[in-house]
Amino acid sequence: MRLLYITNSRMPTEKAHGLQIAKTIEALVRAGCTVRLLIPSRKNHIKTNIADFYNIQDGLMSIARVPDVVRLLQYVSESLYFPLQRVWFALVAFFCGLFWRGTVYSRDITASFLLALAGKQIVYEDHQPKSRFKELYEFFLKRIPKKVVVARGLVDEYRAMDIPEASYVCAPNGVDIAEFDAVSRDASLWNREFGIKPGMPVALYVGHFYSWKGVYTIVDAAKDIRAAVVLIGGTKEDYAKVAQYVKECSISNTYLRSFTPHKEVIRFIKSADVLLLPNTAHEERSQKYTTPIKLFEYMASGVPIVASSIASFTPYLAHNKNALLCEPDSPDDLARSVNRVMRNPDQIKHLPRAARESVKQYTWDSRARMIMDFI
Repeated sequence: MRLLYITNSRMPTEKAHGLQIAKTIEALVRAGCTVRLLIPSRKNHIKTNIADFYNIQDGLMSIARVPDVVRLLQYVSESLYFPLQRVWFALVAFFCGLFWRGTVYSRDITASFLLALAGKQIVYEDHQPKSRFKELYEFFLKRIPKKVVVARGLVDEYRAMDIPEASYVCAPNGVDIAEFDAVSRDASLWNREFGIKPGMPVALYVGHFYSWKGVYTIVDAAKDIRAAVVLIGGTKEDYAKVAQYVKECSISNTYLRSFTPHKEVIRFIKSADVLLLPNTAHEERSQKYTTPIKLFEYMASGVPIVASSIASFTPYLAHNKNALLCEPDSPDDLARSVNRVMRNPDQIKHLPRAARESVKQYTWDSRARMIMDFI
C-alpha cells in the first residue's frame, strides 16, 4: 500500500504528537506500506533529523516539505500568520494528495475534506473535537469517508453527531515494548543526574507541564510524599512556571528537568519506583480526549503506576488490578497512593506485571494493523 501521510506539524518536535506520527509511520512501514510524509517547512530549533530524534530507521519514509511562503509576506502579523499558514498548507496538501497514486492519510481536516470531495481515497485521523466552528467540523466529518479516532471519548461525539459507525475506527496510541525491554533499571541514575541521595525512592512524572496534566497537583502533594519527586518535560515557558511554583511552595524533595529526548526518557521511566499520571477531571480534553503515549509506556515499563481515576484512563487502567487509581485533583489522595507503593512493595508487585501484560494489545504494530485492516 502506498500512503501519503499529511500533517501540518513541525518535525521533529518536542511535543508528543511528533513521536506519535513517527512511531505510526514506522509501524505502517513494518506492516508493508510505502510512506511519503508531507510536512511544512518551518524554522526548527531542533537540528537532529527525524530518524535520530525518534530512534527510528533512517530512510524509512520519503519526506516532502511545503514551503513557508506566508512567512515571506511582508507585514503579516503573528495573529494572522497561523490562520494563513493553515490555509496555505491545506491547499498545497490538497493538490499533492490529488495527484498521489495511493491512499492519503491526513491529520488535516480541511485537506481531508477537499480530497474527499475530489473522490480520493482519504483517511482522516481525529484527535480532539473542534471547539470552534462545530457545525463546520461536523459537516466536514460527514463527508470524509473514513476516520481514525484516537480517544474513546471521540466515539461518543461521533455517535452524538450520527456519524455512521462503519465510517470510523478507534485506534488508541501505542508503545514499542522492545524499546523498554532493551533498557535496564539503573538505580544510580538519580544520584548522577539530579544529586538525589542514593537509596531514596523516586516518584516520576514525564510529559508536558500543562496544568490539566496535573503537574501542580504533584507539587502540592510532594510535601507529603516519602520519596524524591521528579518531573521531566515541558516547554521552557511551562518549565519556568512550575519551577517558580516549586520555589514558592518551598518544597525540597522535588526536582525538575525540561524537555528530554525520548530515548533518554525511557531510562528514567525504567529506573523510577513509581510513575505518576495525575490528569485533572476539570477539563474535557483530559477527561474524554486524551490517550497519552506515556500511559502505554508506563504500562510497558514494569514500574507501578499511580493515575487519576478519569474516563480517559479507566479503559486501560483498573484500580488494584494493574495500577492504583486516585481521586483526580486531590494532592492528599495522590500522596497516599504513592506512599502506599513505597510502604507495601510486596502487596502491589502484581500491578506492574498485570499492566505489562495488558499493554501487549496496544503496540504501535497492532495499531498499524488495525488501521490497515480498516483502510
